[in-house]
Amino acid sequence: MKGVADALKNRCVYLAYTGGCAALAAELITEVKAVHWLDLGMPEAVWVLRVEEFGPLIVGIDAKGKDIFAEVREKAEKVLEKQGES
Repeated sequence: MKGVADALKNRCVYLAYTGGCAALAAELITEVKAVHWLDLGMPEAVWVLRVEEFGPLIVGIDAKGKDIFAEVREKAEKVLEKQGES
């Protein structure tokens, strides 16, 4: 996600659905208008969608580069290190 975070910085945000909600999200998409950067893979490509009542979403990476995914990974690694020391 580091490359994605760098690409988004000062431009836009990366929104994510809470885990397990993909089926609900898919039902709320009424039209796929365009897709960009498909070479990144389907989940990471930039999709232009028409949706109805889409959300709630989590801001995974904000426009300032704060990356919730990296923060959670770092915290989890620290916990695992502490458990390994015990």
